[in-house]
Amino acid sequence: MKRLFSTVAVALVALFPALAQQHSEQNHENYIAPKEEAVKQKLAAWQTIKFGLLMHWGTYSERGIVESWSLCPEDEGWCERKGPTASNWYEYKKGYEALQTTFNPVKFNPERWADAAKKAGMKYMVFTTKHHDGFCMFDTKQTDYKITDAKTPFSSNPRSNVTKEILASFRNQGFMVGTYFSKPDWHVDS
Repeated sequence: MKRLFSTVAVALVALFPALAQQHSEQNHENYIAPKEEAVKQKLAAWQTIKFGLLMHWGTYSERGIVESWSLCPEDEGWCERKGPTASNWYEYKKGYEALQTTFNPVKFNPERWADAAKKAGMKYMVFTTKHHDGFCMFDTKQTDYKITDAKTPFSSNPRSNVTKEILASFRNQGFMVGTYFSKPDWHVDS
């Protein structure tokens, strides 16, 4: 596990500078710099930390699939469907959304994750609070499609608001933290 973590981390470091440079070159003319001093200071601080962790974790982890891309109806390699209903997109979507009723990560230990990331030399962590599937990894009044809903077995765990727990664990280790929240929501939009 340690070797895999290190290999992935090295690959990300090798890729990130090229991706950042490409993004910068493409959008340089349209970039509007922030005016607020606090925002400028925070952006400057983010520029100094180059190695970190972007964490995608949700109900899809039960099936060993990447984020929620398998909900795309296209037949592309990046949206490969797995499981008993993989050949029928409509049945697959129903089964995917039903993962809410079985998601129960009882070995959830964000302190261990933060410790491993720190030992690897990482300086920041960005957690996916909601991917395109619409499943919220935090408590919200906006939807029942969330980890803290009674339909989700983990909701009875005192640490069920995993976003709060993960951010606190990484902050306690001195990480800069951020969140990724997908505006597209295929649970509501479909």
